[in-house]
Amino acid sequence: MSYYADKGNKYPQNPELILDFHGYTTMECKEELDELVRNSEYSHVRIIVGKGQNSANGPVLPDFVRNYLTTRNIRFNQSKIQDGGAGALEVFL
Repeated sequence: MSYYADKGNKYPQNPELILDFHGYTTMECKEELDELVRNSEYSHVRIIVGKGQNSANGPVLPDFVRNYLTTRNIRFNQSKIQDGGAGALEVFL
């Protein structure tokens, strides 16, 4: 699921696109990320990966997404607490 965001924070870090990967498999996640990188439409994207607290085998997507971005030299950082904290990433393409 994706949607545009417009938050009125004092020091906004407004992404052009927000992707929510809750419930995605790693393969689905990879397909979405591949398309995001290939299209190059956005310079700032927030990716919600969750914390994996409801996963049977522990968190998978947070590490998967971080590794995906790191291996492609894509800059990212953890979102501010009000924007998802440890369960979200600010990605700069």
